Amino acid sequence: MKKLLLVTGLLQKALWCTVFGFQFLAKRVFPAVNCLLKTESLKFAKLLLIGLVLFHAGSLIAQDMDIVPKPTTLKRQEGVFRLNHDTRIICTSESKEEALSLKQYLEPATGFKMPLSRGSRSLANSILLHLDPELKTGTDEGYDLKVSTDRVIIRAAKTAGLFYGIQTLRQLLPVDVYAQHVTQQTWSIPCVVIEDEPSYPWRAMMLDVSRYFFDKTYVKRYLDIMAAHKLNVLHLHLVDDPGWRVQINKYPKLTEIGGFRGKGVNRYGGYYTQDDIREFVAYAAKLHIDIVPEIELPAHIQSALAAYPWLGCTDKILETPTECFISRELLCAGKDSTYQFLEDVMTEVVELFPFKYIHIGGDEARYDRWKTCEHCNKVFKAKGMKEYNELQGYMTRRIEAFLLTKNRSILGWDEITHMGLSPNAAVMTWHRPETAVAAAKAGNSVVMALTGHAYFDTPESKLPGEPPAATWLAPISLEKAYDWEPAPAALTGEARKHILGAHGCMWTDRFMHNPILQDFPALNEARSYEYVEYLSLPRMAALAEVTWTPQEQRSWGSFEARMKQQYRRYSYNGYNYRVPLPKVNKPVKTSSGFRITAECPVNNAKICYTTDGTYPNAYDEVYEKPILVNDPSEFRAVTVVNQRHVSLAFAFPQDDGKKMGDTGNDSNGLVLLKNK
Repeated sequence: MKKLLLVTGLLQKALWCTVFGFQFLAKRVFPAVNCLLKTESLKFAKLLLIGLVLFHAGSLIAQDMDIVPKPTTLKRQEGVFRLNHDTRIICTSESKEEALSLKQYLEPATGFKMPLSRGSRSLANSILLHLDPELKTGTDEGYDLKVSTDRVIIRAAKTAGLFYGIQTLRQLLPVDVYAQHVTQQTWSIPCVVIEDEPSYPWRAMMLDVSRYFFDKTYVKRYLDIMAAHKLNVLHLHLVDDPGWRVQINKYPKLTEIGGFRGKGVNRYGGYYTQDDIREFVAYAAKLHIDIVPEIELPAHIQSALAAYPWLGCTDKILETPTECFISRELLCAGKDSTYQFLEDVMTEVVELFPFKYIHIGGDEARYDRWKTCEHCNKVFKAKGMKEYNELQGYMTRRIEAFLLTKNRSILGWDEITHMGLSPNAAVMTWHRPETAVAAAKAGNSVVMALTGHAYFDTPESKLPGEPPAATWLAPISLEKAYDWEPAPAALTGEARKHILGAHGCMWTDRFMHNPILQDFPALNEARSYEYVEYLSLPRMAALAEVTWTPQEQRSWGSFEARMKQQYRRYSYNGYNYRVPLPKVNKPVKTSSGFRITAECPVNNAKICYTTDGTYPNAYDEVYEKPILVNDPSEFRAVTVVNQRHVSLAFAFPQDDGKKMGDTGNDSNGLVLLKNK
């Protein structure tokens, strides 16, 4: 009995060590427990205590509650709140839009009507959305969420905070709540107290609709995906060499000619009418997402020159490119007609997009045309310029001055930092982190869209089976998309505050190189949707946590564990996503062969495997317990969520035979594939 009490005390200490993150102490305590439990008389107690350890460990892990992005603070309370047919939503007129959103989120799966009542006081069996201007949060997007056994209260100073509190509330419910049909379920919400707010005000995705056109229906779908991740800015890449996608009434040929490429049966394109844009801008506003339009200048604009050749330096008749490349054609920087065109375009653009920033591109301009242009050289010499990037700076500042009269600021890729930045200009750093440091120290706002962490048009790995994706960059795994901090370490104090946040980029030039990715109307296949979502998810979740959760509270292990449930949310929503490979440990040599253990990375999914070197599928053997194999190099495994969602295959490297001979060590092996 004394031994049992001693063991219990040691276990309690070990558990508390785990709570506070002192795993190195826990590792010392558990061996002592094991030593005490070796006697035959304590076998039952050993089993009992192991069960208790697992139970409590599970409770500790559950404190994260599988919420993505992870809240700033979360305290688990006793009990649950249960939704039922009589649960109502209480709101004021100011929070009615958020209440309607909550109602629309909950009704399809629960079947409950969730009636709305006007008021500002909580009642039993209700969800109160309370706007409280006195609530002290660091940003307008912060919120408090309190779930007790008889009511739910979400408080925020602004409606954006209420909306984000609703997203968290959805994740606290059983995952079936994301289903689009009624499911039989006890709709329990664990009692919690959450105080939450984002680390950065800019949490964004870019969707390239110029190289491949997505209709307004898909833009709305992409906005929904972003909103579920608490992202708040969509950057629409509306203009590039292969396509002009926004209707400009004064210049109809921009979309009539520049909006399409190719001829005859190969003609492809499309554009958004101004009514289309107003529609999805309004839709985005309900999701508390701002839309940044990008109108490129002076490069990446051959689509405009194809429509109006006089915009260029040569007046040459051009076509909208059918292949993706960086055109040498530029807007002429020396003609007044160019600036009149840009002012006319921007006048219509700012009327369509109410957000503060207009993205003007500014990247990858090659000055060959300007160097031989009579009009450009006249300005070049008159202004006493020495380099042609100064001429680009002249154009940029001239358009910026016009936009300032419309209460707008420019945002440009990091090349604009070498052209003389004005104090109001914002920089989007994509490939030279030092530009972010310099701009922030100079007082300019900066958004981080780094190629090494946030270019989601790259694959996650080099494994066979990844879809065609950008090859000019190394793959960006989910862990790499997670393991960074937007604010450079070199920045401190006030300069660090100029880093607005981070920006994931979904370029679509691969569609021009790989027709197999394009939609196939004859088969009713929206391949483009599948492709964009496969590359965006789950890396969008990593970006969301990087920009929402404080760096000191983030850890890859915690994120990976919480993602197990997030994948199921994607499935219920009907989103496509990249399924993670099984987590397979290094084989352990035994007298009977090699023992292989594995862990499924998705809740309620399964691992299917083969041991003869063939590629596994959803109908192969299901992994349920450690297995013995004669040759680990012939082992293959996939994660199977459902028939639609199956991972690429895991395999041990075939040249790793010597390492596989190690004994007594279950350290993690490499996730590699040799696809037969």
